[in-house]
Amino acid sequence: MEGLPARRAALEALLDFAANGTFVAEALGRTRERLDPRDRALALESALSAVRWMARLDHHLDRFLRGNTPEPVRWLLRLGLAQCRILDRIPVHAAVHVSVELAHEFFGRGAAGLVNAVLRRAAHAPWEDPEGDEPAALAVRTSHPAWLVQRWIRRHGLETAKAMLEAGGRDPAIWVRVRPGVEVLPWDPAAETAQAYDGFFRRVEASREAILSSEAFRNGRVSFQDPSSGACALALSGKLAPGMVVADLCAAPGGKIACLHDHGDLEGVKTFALDLSRHRQMRTQDGFRRLGMRSTVAVADGLQPPLRPGSLDAVLLDAPCSNLGVLSRRPEARWRLRPDDPRQHAKLQRTLLSSAIPLVRPGGWIVYSVCSTEPDEGEKVLEDLPGVEVEHLETRLQGMQEGDGFFLALLRRV
Repeated sequence: MEGLPARRAALEALLDFAANGTFVAEALGRTRERLDPRDRALALESALSAVRWMARLDHHLDRFLRGNTPEPVRWLLRLGLAQCRILDRIPVHAAVHVSVELAHEFFGRGAAGLVNAVLRRAAHAPWEDPEGDEPAALAVRTSHPAWLVQRWIRRHGLETAKAMLEAGGRDPAIWVRVRPGVEVLPWDPAAETAQAYDGFFRRVEASREAILSSEAFRNGRVSFQDPSSGACALALSGKLAPGMVVADLCAAPGGKIACLHDHGDLEGVKTFALDLSRHRQMRTQDGFRRLGMRSTVAVADGLQPPLRPGSLDAVLLDAPCSNLGVLSRRPEARWRLRPDDPRQHAKLQRTLLSSAIPLVRPGGWIVYSVCSTEPDEGEKVLEDLPGVEVEHLETRLQGMQEGDGFFLALLRRV
């Protein structure tokens, strides 16, 4: 049946997320050998839409459900309704038919009858979103946890919080890093809708697959990277000189060192790209090879980095975090988190930072960053931190400027 392999892969990824917290893109990465690129792209888009709009989809589905619906079946209903109402290019009859087939395959005849009845009604009924700016209404309309809506309103005010929530509901923008001097690009100039850092980063309305298959990408002239990620690397721009040594302690997939390379900041600089994930370090190695750059890539724990104290001139530490600044790219994060998780992340972040500081010579630099705007993971991690002076702090809120949300601190070893 046409479309069935893509929908089956999407449902499997959603069930993996529900059971194990696996990010959808990671789960679908295992399907490369059995799905063609077009089906894999449809599976990713469908699954992410079901996750991103889960609260709104549930609010709509609950009008047509009676009693308790098993969570796996509910994920199939979310997936089917997302295809009917969010991905409007998919015909309703096709989305319903495939959903019923999947219900038969995964859950049996009874579930198939329920899915058929509910989706046929829900697909044609008007949305009845709650109105007003109360946190509960915003939580449904923007599809975010109520505790997070309340926290952002309390911290940032209603209008800023609404902009952040709306940013979390958008499909992530395609940002491309362009090497200086490159003029022949795999998109029409009219497709560029924004620039950052004097055109080093460009937002384009173009097919990701078309860019990936282009000669400019294969030859390393253009690469995918959000300017917020780039800003954290470029905090070291102008501070490096030939003969210096730089290490990224949480490097995979290598975007920050690659950004400094393309910007021209690593001439004569030795770099170490360390990360705990062997699988992700294979991507780092492949990316560096595509760019034609040299760096020592190793699997290593940032808590116990295999480097001598005082041996580095600079360290990059983009620490594991809640991902609350990148909810458009990682919509799963909003449903994986509990209110206390940012504070729990801070314990690891501070330990990683405390391990990084002694590696740097006096006068050297430490860049600490997280793709979160929560103070627990930002300013509070730096409180009473020995051995460093704070040179620069920056928090960018998603929805309030170009690019993702993040926190950045530039520190100097004393």
